[in-house]
Amino acid sequence: MESFDIIIVGAGPAGSSAALTAAKEGSSVLLLEEHPQIGIPLQCAEGLSRSTIKDYLDIKSEWTAVSLQGSIVRGPTNEEFKIEYPNVGWVLNRKIFDQELASLAVKEGALLKTNAKVIKIEDKTVLVKENGLIKKYNAKFLIGADGISSNVGFWLGIDTRLGLNEIEVCAEYLIENIKIEPNYTYLVFDNNIAPGGYAWIFPKSKDSANIGLGISPLKAEKKAKEYLDEWVRRDFSNGIIKEKIFGGVPAKILKKFSGKNFFLIGDAARFTDPLSGAGIANGIKSGMIAGRNAVMRLKGKKDYFEKEIEEEIISEITFHKKVRDIYLRLNEDDYKKIFEIGKKFFLGKTITDINTRKIVREVIKNIPSLLPLCIRLLF
Repeated sequence: MESFDIIIVGAGPAGSSAALTAAKEGSSVLLLEEHPQIGIPLQCAEGLSRSTIKDYLDIKSEWTAVSLQGSIVRGPTNEEFKIEYPNVGWVLNRKIFDQELASLAVKEGALLKTNAKVIKIEDKTVLVKENGLIKKYNAKFLIGADGISSNVGFWLGIDTRLGLNEIEVCAEYLIENIKIEPNYTYLVFDNNIAPGGYAWIFPKSKDSANIGLGISPLKAEKKAKEYLDEWVRRDFSNGIIKEKIFGGVPAKILKKFSGKNFFLIGDAARFTDPLSGAGIANGIKSGMIAGRNAVMRLKGKKDYFEKEIEEEIISEITFHKKVRDIYLRLNEDDYKKIFEIGKKFFLGKTITDINTRKIVREVIKNIPSLLPLCIRLLF
């Protein structure tokens, strides 16, 4: 039975980042990916902001589809305003990005196996189905990066179950032959299109985009696909659908995401932003933090995994989870008022940062009726 210092399950951005970091430190790393090809099937809108990743990874232009200069926000009355945010980030080409990130880990010495599905973990033994055969590997340390359905977390005794109030159900199409502004994302806040969530248009070129939505099962009366189909038929009737993606985004803060000989990272650890649904940056951050601290732990040194995760990820997503809880309780009039506040807040300005706490304070100041709810949920 082959043995490795660290076995990582899942070769998405989180798993590959962990493998890259740990391999750089000289550890023997096995990176396992259940699908035959990394980056496929795609489960993402592919947006990444520069501010969230700048201290962790340099994004190469060949990994991106477009560079973003801001967002266009559409409210429940179909009115829009533009947020000018120069060089705010990118829409990635995840099929290239994910493969390149895994390749960087391999160049540093990690062993990558695709079409390798982990079927069981027994103590430090990992059972893997590879091309129809069952193989066993021994791990001194495990890192679970196997996404929202994380079997690794379940096998290691972590309660990763999601209630109806802890998930956004998503549907997205890659659509060509449409007219959009290619350097701006579109964010649509309309309960008729995406109840309890929002809809998006993330450009991939001057005439194609990832068009999707996320809905709350608590507020939706139909399936996410039905809402998306209605929106696409109405607003993109000439578009050509090239790909379809369905999935979920966790909106839960785990009480525990690590143990004596394992870490959970990325979506498996529920590190996705509960408010925006963004997960790439936190996946990469948690992967690099995990890879570095796993090596320290294996060397018998004091590690700071939980502390770093708290500072870099948990503190922000905990606040955003509370804001989402408030968002789910709003009515149509509240949405309209908040849209007008947003328009006054951003219209005609060029910004270099979006401070969620500042925006929440502005909303409370201008909609006094929300004050009791915000005090109860936020403080």
